Order: sequence, then structure tokens, then C-alpha cells
Amino acid sequence: MNKLIISGNKRQYKLFDLENKEETFATVRKTLIFQKGPLFIGDFVSLADDLTICDFQKRKNLLIRPKIANIDLALVVTSTFKPEFSSYLLEKFLTYLDFCLVSAAIIFTKIDALNKEELDKILEHKNYYEKLGYNVFCTSKNDEGSFLKIKEFIKGKKVAFMGQTGAGKSTLINHIDSGFNRAIGSYSEALGRGKHQTKEVIFLPFNDGFIADTPGFSSLDLKMIGLKEDDLAKYFPGFISFFDKCYYNNCKHLLEKECEVKRQVENKYLSNESYDNYKKLISEMREDKKCRQI
Repeated sequence: MNKLIISGNKRQYKLFDLENKEETFATVRKTLIFQKGPLFIGDFVSLADDLTICDFQKRKNLLIRPKIANIDLALVVTSTFKPEFSSYLLEKFLTYLDFCLVSAAIIFTKIDALNKEELDKILEHKNYYEKLGYNVFCTSKNDEGSFLKIKEFIKGKKVAFMGQTGAGKSTLINHIDSGFNRAIGSYSEALGRGKHQTKEVIFLPFNDGFIADTPGFSSLDLKMIGLKEDDLAKYFPGFISFFDKCYYNNCKHLLEKECEVKRQVENKYLSNESYDNYKKLISEMREDKKCRQI
């Protein structure tokens, strides 16, 4: 199975042959969809004699939003200016990726638009997430070297650029390789967020690997992807290292005694801002559960 789905819809897909580096189109057999479910960008597939897609390889990972499979890395593109930086939204993304067993890195964009105080705050966040084990990059339109670091980091990998609408995903991809010429959206002052530009997930061959541009979104509902309270308590950024050290094996890190996560917050290893984001997510999950029971 050396053919990779790089774009397409429910029936016809564009495939990339990893051996001869050629692109072809193929339709999928309805029986395959019926037996094994839908295909995703990133799937490795086999062709029958009639050149229809007849099977696909077991996936090493799968994201539902954006819909993509078998990536080596997700780069969470995070705006620092219009739209303003939100640690809450970023940590939602990171929780989602950790839950799906997808390695994550962070890119802070538009730092050239910040004043010194704002930049210092972003650098504080950068240091915090690096302490938790994430690779973090900052990009500026005035510093071409900031893009070169990312190019070297993603070399030979299948990576997905994902994040909020208007964060600059397509702009970033165009900086990495101007030949991609991805359409760029704009920021709406009235809406307070970016306008959708990328409409589909698409893999772009790059530097012995692939870059996936994905549609942006301004919100992410963790419940819709199957994440529960127990998962949040484990996969929230920074928690997994301490999760099994809590006294209770189902600890939610709230009112429980002998909670290692809360101890790490008190010791300033885990930030109060991040812990507040966690409590907000737990509260939202519980409120939603109450509404469904009414």
C-alpha cells in the first residue's frame, strides 16, 4: 500500500505514489466504505485491477477535526494578534491531540505586531509549554529565519497545520514554500475572528514529507470527539506526568485530597492560568451533561 490519499471527497480521491512520486485519481468501491467506513486524507490505500480503491491500511492515528489520518506531527498554529492569543483554546487543541496520540508542536504567529509587554507575555507562555515538553516556534514576517527553523523541523514528516480561523496557517505554509500559493483569509473586526479560507484538508508534498493545510475553526467541542472527564484529567497539557501519582486513580484534580496535579500547581510547575483553563473545561463538560439530562 504505497499510495497515499492527498485530497478528494467521498468518492474520488487524488493519490500520491510514494515510489514513483506521481499523482493519480481513483474512485473508491462502495463495498469498502460499507465494510470499513469512510476514507480520510492521509490513508494509505490499495488499488484493484480496475484501478478502484479496494482497501486501506490500518491507521496509526486519526483526527476527526480536521479529518486526517496517519500524521507524524500536528503543528498548532496560534495567533498572538487579531485574533488575540487564547491559552484556553490552545490547551483545548493540545488536549485533543494528546488524547488522539498525535505528537504536537506550537507555532505562535504575528509576533511582529506585538508591543514589548505583549511579546514578553507570549515568551512566558512559550517557556511554559517548552517546559511541558512541546516544541514551540515564534514567527515574524520580519524574520525569515523564524520560518527556516520550522522548515528544518518538519523535514521528512507528514505534518498537519491546524488551529483557529485567522491564525495564519495558509500564510505560514506560503512562507515555507511560495510555490504552494495557498489562498489567505482575512480578519473580521465585526466577528472578532478570522474568516474561513481553506475549505478542505489537502496534503502538499514537501521536502521528503507532506504538509497538510486544514480548515480553521474558532471553537472545538471536546465532547463531540469522544473525550470524557477521565480523559481530560489525564491528557490535559502537563497532567499526564502526574496523573498516576494522585492518591485516587480516578482523580479529577479538583476537591480531592493528596492530588499530585494540584500540588504541582501550588509548586508553580503547572501554571494557575492553565489550571483555571482545566477547571473551566471540566465545568463546561458537566454543564453540558446536565443539559442533556433535562
